[in-house]
Amino acid sequence: MAELEDNAISLTSGSDNPELGTEALTRVVREVLEIVFEARIRGTSETLQTMCVDCAKK
Repeated sequence: MAELEDNAISLTSGSDNPELGTEALTRVVREVLEIVFEARIRGTSETLQTMCVDCAKK
């Protein structure tokens, strides 16, 4: 996460253009959401696999 913040800061440092700040923030939010969704999907997949194995045992 710190890397994402560093990237956003480096993209906008030395600039008074608010559009650059918005673009950097949008990029950081997109990257964070991708990380969160990937983790959520991975967790759901593991849960479903466990449930299938449990059902097969019954």
